Amino acid sequence: TDAAAREANAAIASIEGCRYIELPQNTGIARIRNRLAEAARYDFFLFLDADVFPVTEYFLQNYIEASYMADVVCGGLLFRTPVATDTNRTLRYKYGTRVEAQTSRQRMQNPYGEFRTLNFLISREAFFKTRFDESFSRYGHEDTLFGKQLQLNGCTIAHIDNPIYHDVPDTNDEFLEKTRKSIDNLCEHRNTLQSHVRLLSLYERLHRLHLAGAVAGIYTVICPLLLANLRSKHPSLFLLNLYKAGYLCRVMPRNAQAHL
Repeated sequence: TDAAAREANAAIASIEGCRYIELPQNTGIARIRNRLAEAARYDFFLFLDADVFPVTEYFLQNYIEASYMADVVCGGLLFRTPVATDTNRTLRYKYGTRVEAQTSRQRMQNPYGEFRTLNFLISREAFFKTRFDESFSRYGHEDTLFGKQLQLNGCTIAHIDNPIYHDVPDTNDEFLEKTRKSIDNLCEHRNTLQSHVRLLSLYERLHRLHLAGAVAGIYTVICPLLLANLRSKHPSLFLLNLYKAGYLCRVMPRNAQAHL
């Protein structure tokens, strides 16, 4: 409840060394992260999403020991196994465990491309050299651009195994809605993210081959079948990728027309 949230926030604010900052309105993820950095006092910033929890009691110590390794250190994430028993969350859990929950060795194969905002340490200097692009006011891909900018700015990045648990995975429908919002944002920032998102690269190839319209048409026909699988007990990640590609092919021309 709102009352319970206010009590919890007041308790946080009363802890020595803690500051609770409340904005009058939601100004977007990128702008909020920039404001938090501006309010910070020390030389390193640790960013954690609100719905995550450290896996180990040595979480902070691990970051302190790794802070010398690079300008940015990413710890990774895990999902608690019991979530898999909830059939209404099977898609989010499967995507998380198969795609997002990678070891540090896996992430270091593409260090900037695997940057995620939900659990990372960054030096003050590297953050203010890069900052989050505040034109990304909607959900999706602000971390993709930040990783790209870190690379362009010559900031070093390291991945370690210091994960957090993602404790509140979305329901199947919530995850699908976020997926669509993320693709909508991808369309809006198409020029900025060019060549940095595989889904966008796929669209460009289809467009050059004059196949994007055909894929959009097929998507419209089979979308109910795709959704039936993605909401089921055993969703297919291949069909999720097909759903994403089809949705992008359908909305990209509409988005491009809106920005003429």
